[in-house]
Amino acid sequence: MTRVIILFLLFASLHFMSQNDLDALRYSRPGVNGTSRFTAMGGAFGALGADLTCGAYNPAGLALFKKGEASYGGGLKFIRNQGTINAKSTNISDASFVFNNFGICFAWPSKNDNESRHVIAFNNIQQQNFSDKVRLSSYSTNSIAKDMLNQARLKDNASLLGSYENLGYQTYLIDTIISQGKTQYFSFVDLKKNVLQTRDIVTAGRVNDLNISYAYSYRDQFYIGASLGLPRVTYTSTTTHFESDNLDSMRITITSPPGAQPVTYTTSYSEAPPVIYTDKLGFNNLTYTEYFNTTGKGINLKIGGVARLSDNFRLGLYYHTPTIFTLEDKYYNSMSTSFDKDTKNTIEYKDPQEGGYFKYKIITPSRVGINSGFIIKKIAAIGLDYELVNYKNAQLSSNVVADFAGVNAVIKHKYTYASNVRAGVEFNIKPLLLRAGYNMQGSPFGNVFTGSFVRHTISFGAGFRSKNNVFYDFVWYKSFSNEDYYMFNSISQKALINYSSSQFAATIGIKF
Repeated sequence: MTRVIILFLLFASLHFMSQNDLDALRYSRPGVNGTSRFTAMGGAFGALGADLTCGAYNPAGLALFKKGEASYGGGLKFIRNQGTINAKSTNISDASFVFNNFGICFAWPSKNDNESRHVIAFNNIQQQNFSDKVRLSSYSTNSIAKDMLNQARLKDNASLLGSYENLGYQTYLIDTIISQGKTQYFSFVDLKKNVLQTRDIVTAGRVNDLNISYAYSYRDQFYIGASLGLPRVTYTSTTTHFESDNLDSMRITITSPPGAQPVTYTTSYSEAPPVIYTDKLGFNNLTYTEYFNTTGKGINLKIGGVARLSDNFRLGLYYHTPTIFTLEDKYYNSMSTSFDKDTKNTIEYKDPQEGGYFKYKIITPSRVGINSGFIIKKIAAIGLDYELVNYKNAQLSSNVVADFAGVNAVIKHKYTYASNVRAGVEFNIKPLLLRAGYNMQGSPFGNVFTGSFVRHTISFGAGFRSKNNVFYDFVWYKSFSNEDYYMFNSISQKALINYSSSQFAATIGIKF
């Protein structure tokens, strides 16, 4: 019974609000990004330190700077994603420019102890990049009309229809007849026949995280640091679902002259009264669109410490408070349908007519991590980090408590603890620095290393330090994961999406 209630709350949250548990998850899983050196080593810099990106992870690592530094980095992102549904796979590719980081730090000795240092830093990293495209395409009898019909049949009359199924009702994808004094719903789509479905999911945007940091080095043995994080969000999602009777299997023809009695219709579809087709004569195609744009800002606090236990080994620990995002959504859903009688004229409907607007908050879960760093003379450095996140603690809120009661219940039931692992190595082969890294981001459902929603990133990079204190770092890295995707709520039709992206990036900086 509990599972039934949870599922009902999930469906309610999906249909009556554009915000759901996926929104909370989206902003709770930052990627691997920052300086090219940081990324090339899989982000395993918590204890190694002396990289500006440490301000966004373990700010105590900033205390290992002995002089000032400024850097800027960007790159080219390439995606090649694959969507598979009904055993048919579709690939789609794209490319875009990505800003990765800009930062500056200042270091100076303590007045009371020349062996100790203060460091302040300002660093803006692109924590997440949402530029992505996915296509799912196949023949199927699971039309969106069936999903809308299932939802409509839960209502007593058309005035009670939810926003989702009402789009189909307003565009004659579904309609009603009165039978034995009761309202009955039917669809103009023959639900026993195949339609060609194509769903495009296009996203764009970013989370840029500005960190204002302070760190302190006590005699190069103990390091502490804190960062005030001020992330800014912009996110756009457009889902376009297209269906067509491209085999023309639903065309209805009149085999006796108009006006003759009786009029005979040639069709195998008997669910709807034939007379209702006189102005349509068969389903041709439909386009359903979901659009929303999210903008906002957040705030968090990151604190950490690092201890130099020996000349060769460092150990670190950090904690990130939950990030409180204040967000604004602009959204609409729309539907257009076309029938064989007049394919040039579509029936269109948009909800809300002028577009919707909603203001709310997302609170992401806190994070705790442990870092280790190994220094092998001046030849190599090895970093290994572990992080724990409890996705059950993510939540949404607004001025009306009841708005997200169902969504938050779903989050508590659906998600669990996740483990993240970062590992990297750097070899000093003068005048070059060679690097490699691996990053594993565990699934919010508990899977690690294998399974859906587990994200892997492998990276390789190189760096060069010039005599005039200018440095150049380069990295190539590849991220890949797969996710289960369900086209509709009331129809069990699972698709698989394989995400694959790579980026070539460069960072230029100067020490002063």
